[in-house]
Amino acid sequence: MKMRACLVVGALVLTATTPAILAQTRTFRTPASLEGVVQDTDLAGKPTYNFEGFIGRDLVNLALGTALGTPRSNEVLAIEFTCDSGSANLVVFDRVGSSNLATVATSTSIDVVQQQDKDSAAFPNRERFVMRMDVGTLGTSSNGLAGGFLTVAGRVYLNPTNGCPRALLVDTDRRQDKVCGDPAAVKNTEEMDRTKQVAGRGHLIGVIDMVTSAARNTVLIPDGHLSIDRQLAP
Repeated sequence: MKMRACLVVGALVLTATTPAILAQTRTFRTPASLEGVVQDTDLAGKPTYNFEGFIGRDLVNLALGTALGTPRSNEVLAIEFTCDSGSANLVVFDRVGSSNLATVATSTSIDVVQQQDKDSAAFPNRERFVMRMDVGTLGTSSNGLAGGFLTVAGRVYLNPTNGCPRALLVDTDRRQDKVCGDPAAVKNTEEMDRTKQVAGRGHLIGVIDMVTSAARNTVLIPDGHLSIDRQLAP
């Protein structure tokens, strides 16, 4: 039986660069779709599953302490990578103020494999990553995030001149997306961007503790997807 695998094959070239570049970050618009499973009970008081879908806007609202259905246009979910591939954050980004308003989740570990398609380039031009993230405690006693963890895996394009993540107009690295579980996240009309830029894709599993209408629930996330799109900052 022939096995299909999600593989990255290529030479990793280590090139000296300045600490200033390594310390830089790049922030990208990140629409998300999450399948949640919450503990519930039936009429007889016996435990039952309750399934509920979430999108990036829901995480934004909880991080800012507002109800899930609150419309958002300026504040969006985004992911911030360091140029040395050493850490990443899921953040609430204010498109008007061009700044991060809150950190939804912070990486506690990240491992990458990289590929360099041109020997003459200074740096690799793409990478795949797996990282563990801790969800923050944010919002209010009525609506907010109360901790949890995420395991996120995906891919991102790199700038071969400095090694920093970047967005491209043509997504040339889609061949392994189905095998690796990285389809584009479902977007609703409020989250949809007109840009066709793509920086990468990702998927996740984990647990998010949510407070909604003053009630706390532990939400299992067995299936989640991230579309890492256009660059927002710097």
